Amino acid sequence: MLAVAAGFALYVGLTRSPLFAGISILFYRGLLLCALSATLVMAAMALRRRRFDVATIIAAGSLSLSFNICFLIVLPVTLDRSISVFMLAQIEQHQDEALDSRRITDIFVRKYVGDMRQMDRRIAEQTASGNIAVVDGNIRVTEQGHRFLALSRTLARLFGTDPRFVGLPSVPPANTSAPSH
Repeated sequence: MLAVAAGFALYVGLTRSPLFAGISILFYRGLLLCALSATLVMAAMALRRRRFDVATIIAAGSLSLSFNICFLIVLPVTLDRSISVFMLAQIEQHQDEALDSRRITDIFVRKYVGDMRQMDRRIAEQTASGNIAVVDGNIRVTEQGHRFLALSRTLARLFGTDPRFVGLPSVPPANTSAPSH
């Protein structure tokens, strides 16, 4: 447990440092910092080798890495990408206005899509990730992007996520009413 706490403290500290600051994609930078934190935890334990065997060192490093990756994905990456969090912040900022779904949609399109240029950001990230390429000014899905979408569709089916996000047709809701006799 101490290794996980130390690894998390290292991870949080490293996120505040300029290390890997040249990596603009939060997720990729975070993965590198998670791996570095786990490596530092294992190195510190290895220096005290008389107290820890190799299996314990590897297990502690793996647990530290796993915890930090889970944290990264569930909190910072979600906050960085979440339409729901953006919407909540906008509702809070517009408390004194009469808000309905249409007004929130207008704010979303104007601010998130327009002012914040989130589509341009996503295009740049997906280009850097290798999932798309811009050819003669036109955006195309790469072979890697096709493989990622195939995996995403498999996972969407497996976990019952909204199929429309991965380009699958919408599934009609199951009829939950009792059959009539």
